[in-house]
Parts: sequence; structure tokens; C-alpha cells
Amino acid sequence: MLKRTVLFTLAVMLAAGYCRAGDAASAAKPRGQFALTYDDGPGFITGDLLALLERRKAKATFFMLGEAVRANPAMAKKVREAGHLVANHTDTHKNWFKIGKAADREKVFAAEVGRAEEAIVKATGEKPAILRMPNGYTAPWVREAAKRMGYRTANWDYGSDWTKLPEEKMIAEYLKAVRAGNVLLMHDGGGKSRQKTLRITAAVLDEAQRLGLEPVRLDVLLK
Repeated sequence: MLKRTVLFTLAVMLAAGYCRAGDAASAAKPRGQFALTYDDGPGFITGDLLALLERRKAKATFFMLGEAVRANPAMAKKVREAGHLVANHTDTHKNWFKIGKAADREKVFAAEVGRAEEAIVKATGEKPAILRMPNGYTAPWVREAAKRMGYRTANWDYGSDWTKLPEEKMIAEYLKAVRAGNVLLMHDGGGKSRQKTLRITAAVLDEAQRLGLEPVRLDVLLK
């Protein structure tokens, strides 16, 4: 009964957009800075997102899938050349809540992280150092396996652009989460349309300006 209750609570938190699973997103909160992070790209809106971030002089972190990088290596390179951080999101966005129970989980992990790393290095010339697992999956074995491969794991403090929240309500929740030290999650890849990501990002940047907060890369925030 206790196990089912814990799993249900975690599922509710993920569906609501919250993830405080003991990874880097829950570390000490520095003043004056927060992080915008984008998953599953490069995608169809990544170029427009880069233009928006450039206009607003904002830096962000892009957690890229290896398969998406192989499909659009030029865009992955543009992200890095624009001064943003490219990070690892594994190769194919598998269901780790299921794989994590399997005997060969570490073998699958090494292959997924390794293939994504290879694609990112080939496209950008730089090895990523931060890893976010699909769906925010985390466990002690993941953190240890990531460390052996030279990675630090990181999740997020708030994100909901994959949920069924009405956009107006969604933006309001993102704005409430614009706080010093927070890590916000959105998506520039996957799904049928990500235009909403551009609107949310613009609203978040407006709120950050109002509050005097600076959007920085995740490696800067985690220092």
C-alpha cells in the first residue's frame, strides 16, 4: 500500500509539472538568476526560439535527444554557437520508469547516454556534462551511472507545457515559478506543435525583467 501511495504521489507531481527528486534542480538557490531549459530538441521551433532568446539577451539550456540531433545537426550546432548550453537527454526518450526495474538497466543507460553524447559531440564539437533523464526519472543508480560517465544529473522546479492545462492558466503558473534559483522546463522538440513554447518563453522573460532576474545557462546557475 505504501509503495502504491508513493508512486501515485510521484505521478501526480509529474503531471502537475513539479519535479523535486533530489537532483541538481533542488540545490541551493542563488539570488538574481534562474534557468530556462528546453527538452527533446532540436525541433521545428528551435530556430525561432534562438531568435527570441537573442532579442531578449537570454541564455538557456537545451537538453537534446540523440535522434533529434542526428536529424538536425546544423541546428544543434547553432544552439551552441549562440552561446547556449547543450546537454544530454538520452538518445530515444525511453520509458525509464519501466527500464529502471530491469536487470540490464545500466547497459541500456550507457548505450542511450553514449549514443546521444556521440551525436552531440559530432554536431557541436563539445561533450555535454549535464544529463536530464526522460520524464524526470531519477534514482541513486542513475546518478552513480551518470557520474561514472562524467555527467551531473539535473531535473526542474516547474514545467507544464506537456499537460492539458489551458494556456492562460499554464502561463500564469510559469510566471509564479519565475524565482531566483528556479529551473523551468519547456519543450522545443517532440509533439505536433510547439508554438506555445515561444509564447510562454516571451511571457517568462517579461516577468523576469520585471523582477530583475537574469536567465542563465544551467551550468552557470549550478555553480
